[in-house]
Amino acid sequence: MLKEKTVEIEGLTITVREADLRAGFHRARLQGELIYNAHLDQHDPDLANVYLVYADLVAGTSSVEGMEWPLLPDAFCQLSDAWFDRVGYAWLGAVREVNPHWAPAMMEAVQGETQAAVE
Repeated sequence: MLKEKTVEIEGLTITVREADLRAGFHRARLQGELIYNAHLDQHDPDLANVYLVYADLVAGTSSVEGMEWPLLPDAFCQLSDAWFDRVGYAWLGAVREVNPHWAPAMMEAVQGETQAAVE
């Protein structure tokens, strides 16, 4: 059975899931569409990174209560940096906790850290 995790933060209830093959392919397709199509300026590495995070969140999230979801890529990019610091990092951390193969370098970097220190 695939794992799920629910995170409640700032009035949002976010349920993330361990990726099945379909979710993994969805993530890869989003990455390709967002990076290699007309969705972004090829000379903007910061925007490319935002879209990679977007692909992880969309493919790794099964439901969100408390905000419109899924956001379109442009709407996601317009979220404030402060919001992402408060909410997005916890959300992305939950997605990557149940899908550690999506960010193996990140998971190695935090080995030995307490969960509170990582958050």
